[in-house]
Amino acid sequence: MLNQDITFSENLDELLARFSSENDCSLIIYCIAGKLQIEIDGQQRLIVPHDMLLCTPELIVGNYLRSPDLKCKAIAIRKHALDDVLYVCMREDNNWWEKSKYLVHNPIIHLNERQQELGQLFNRLFQLYMEDNRSELSENIRRIFAQAAIYELLNWLEGSVVQTQDTERKQGRQEVLFRDFALLLQETKGRQREVRWFANQLAVTPKYLSVVCRAHSGNTALVLINEVTTQEIKRLLRQTDMSSKEICGKMDFPSLSFFCKYVKQHLGMTANEYRIVSRSNLVLSK
Repeated sequence: MLNQDITFSENLDELLARFSSENDCSLIIYCIAGKLQIEIDGQQRLIVPHDMLLCTPELIVGNYLRSPDLKCKAIAIRKHALDDVLYVCMREDNNWWEKSKYLVHNPIIHLNERQQELGQLFNRLFQLYMEDNRSELSENIRRIFAQAAIYELLNWLEGSVVQTQDTERKQGRQEVLFRDFALLLQETKGRQREVRWFANQLAVTPKYLSVVCRAHSGNTALVLINEVTTQEIKRLLRQTDMSSKEICGKMDFPSLSFFCKYVKQHLGMTANEYRIVSRSNLVLSK
């Protein structure tokens, strides 16, 4: 570890453990050889040579498998170490938000030959200047190289984002709206349960959002929200030993009594009753 904010390492286990335990840590993994299969936000991703994986703190990284010949380099960066640099880049790129959204759903970038060369160059320069603390100018030099690396990354994403935007325009506004609503549902996992909140995030009225949801799924937005919330509560009751109070807090319910009433209404039984029934069924099915 070179300092507390930035870590360069070839020890994948160490940095993945750090990423999972620290809420303000971003992770970059570059595959040199071999293969890595990793679960990101519940979806299996395959990383092959010359793939670069970018994990922001919002992503949930689960189990992973690697081939015996896997060789990679990884960088873990604390959020505050990037904030100032990111702010400068955001001000100068009008398409920043679209690129950020694209990365959330497409965290793996396959590097071409030129990008591979640049990536190796930036990696080497970062390591050299991270070790250089001879003068006050060293910090400014590191900041400039960090900005250059981020600008280069934004440049790599330009073509992919434009292609995605063209596809979305062809799909039609309602289809894109429903897809974005579904992604929000997946991201919030039942912690948000008001149609108005989702409508505000998507810049539409609650009524219009429900009309679009019914047209594309046969159900209103509220029904879909309750389905996701109910499934997440069921999962926590089946797979964890969290108490009703702990689940209530995790799911951002206003009070324990409200949570218990919600569970009774949507599951047809209390949380404890559902846990007993579901686990007994699980044992019988084995």
